[in-house]
Amino acid sequence: MTPRLNGLLLAGGKSSRMGRDKASLVVGADGLTQARRAADLLGKFCERTFVSLRDGQTAPEGAQGLDVLVDSPLAQGPLSGILAAFQKDPEAAWLVLACDLPFISEQVLSHLIAHRKSNDAPPFVAFASSSDGLPEPLCAIYEPSARAVLERHAARGHFCPRHILIEEKADLIALPEGAAEALTNLNTPQDLEEAGGFPIHLSWFGHLSELRGLSDETIRTKTETAEALLHELSQRHGLDLSTTRLAVNDEFASGDQPLRSGDKIALLPPFSGG
Repeated sequence: MTPRLNGLLLAGGKSSRMGRDKASLVVGADGLTQARRAADLLGKFCERTFVSLRDGQTAPEGAQGLDVLVDSPLAQGPLSGILAAFQKDPEAAWLVLACDLPFISEQVLSHLIAHRKSNDAPPFVAFASSSDGLPEPLCAIYEPSARAVLERHAARGHFCPRHILIEEKADLIALPEGAAEALTNLNTPQDLEEAGGFPIHLSWFGHLSELRGLSDETIRTKTETAEALLHELSQRHGLDLSTTRLAVNDEFASGDQPLRSGDKIALLPPFSGG
């Protein structure tokens, strides 16, 4: 029998990099705070939904109606909230969702839940990030068997959920098609500014890949042309892209080439030789 599924909205962070409470920020055209949007999503799939907070913390705007779970003293960071959830209901599985993932959709959570197993269920059901392949522990399902695993790690001072899932060799699933940016979170004012843009897929080639430290990524941008995108990327990453050529959807692009949501952009260093 598949254990019942509760929802846990993680909102206990201090939002130090953002400079204000991330969960209470309104992101997107629907006018909802991040906490309200996440709580509504969890409510579609879970028997009960709770909000995880620090001791003495006020519930973020949009989550005041949720039952509060105060972080467990057995751990730090998000793990303290997850352990508090298991202390509240150890027989349930917990669908954990951070408050700063504004691009998570009903489709994404449905895809995650569809991969639960009723018999001999593994402790974790989590996505692999589309950017680096690592586990995303803050949009994941923790089955009842996860409690003992997490408590074991906490007892030795190992509090990072991502590292725990890596060490435990958790089976990971791919994001559904078209949801490559779903795990993008908002940590800084710059992230918030970029959240109003549209997604594009970047592929870095040659020495540009080495300078950037990766080959592929999905970003959001408000730039409207290829030339403006190069300027934005130069400023964002401190790179000299003055001689870089762009290909948009496999076709070389002029500077005034318009950009659209979902475009695939190749950044190509200057060609050498004759």
